[in-house]
Amino acid sequence: MLKKNFQMPLILVGLMIAVFLIEVIIPGDLSWLGIRPRSISGLLGILLSPFLHADIFHLFANAVPLVVMGAMLNALDQRLYLYRTCLLIVGSGLLTWLISSSGVVIGASGLAFAYWAYLIVNGVRTKKVKDIVISLLTIIIYGTLLISLFRHAPGVSWAGHFSGAIAGGLLAWYGQPKPSV
Repeated sequence: MLKKNFQMPLILVGLMIAVFLIEVIIPGDLSWLGIRPRSISGLLGILLSPFLHADIFHLFANAVPLVVMGAMLNALDQRLYLYRTCLLIVGSGLLTWLISSSGVVIGASGLAFAYWAYLIVNGVRTKKVKDIVISLLTIIIYGTLLISLFRHAPGVSWAGHFSGAIAGGLLAWYGQPKPSV
């Protein structure tokens, strides 16, 4: 069962690695396909930016949390993993497109923050033992992500992180029926 929870997140990260390798093998910079805030041409980046990374370190920094938290998200309900992931990519990307400053935003950290917030808020919302345990594990393993929401670093999209956290929290709270009491 545990192995099955990792399959879809590993496929997602595998796609990110494949795009990165294509960019290495076929010289060129695909970052122009990222999110360009408030521009019509930048809308495509909402879907593509999670698959684009500046370098191997950027990719690895996103890959590990995506696999770990993706497996936890998948453990909640495997039938909804892909649906939730797509909604979180679109939600975090759209909000990043709306609030980011100028420049191009690439990388999957918005999705990682969306997973993070979703997993935490879902445990609070449902109050189910399994969801609370996953929420607590998320806080224990990735609690320091909260600090990065309040820290600005050059070359790091604060708007992407913030947008991901907002999208994840909103989907967990409003994106599904409230549990019956």
